[in-house]
Amino acid sequence: MTSPETPVSEGQPQDLAKLIELAAAISAAQDAMTDDIVTRLASAMGEGMILMDRLTRNQGLMSLLQALNQPAAQDSLECLADALRSGSMMDAVNAKNPKTGGYGGLLRMAKDPDVQDAVYLLARLVKGMNPEGASKN
Repeated sequence: MTSPETPVSEGQPQDLAKLIELAAAISAAQDAMTDDIVTRLASAMGEGMILMDRLTRNQGLMSLLQALNQPAAQDSLECLADALRSGSMMDAVNAKNPKTGGYGGLLRMAKDPDVQDAVYLLARLVKGMNPEGASKN
């Protein structure tokens, strides 16, 4: 492989082994590339490009993505994800036997500061979705 005059470096056999492995991987990929796979891959790429075009032309979605890029919105999304992961939200929704009902239970629940914060958050969200409502105040 090398002549006696050519100095052999220490890493040369390892580099050669890596090249052989790379060539084998490329050969296997070429063997796997049938006409059907190439057609499906081209179709998937075309559909992906159409989808990206539709998404980027949607100004509402672009505005939403910009709003979600704000740190406050990201913190709110992280809190929502944590609540969903904890299961406490699902336990409350799936509770078979509510503790109390009626107006008394509703009033006790309304005294909870977390419930009040959630109601105010939803009210601000809905008010922000109605442009005419924001200008009336």
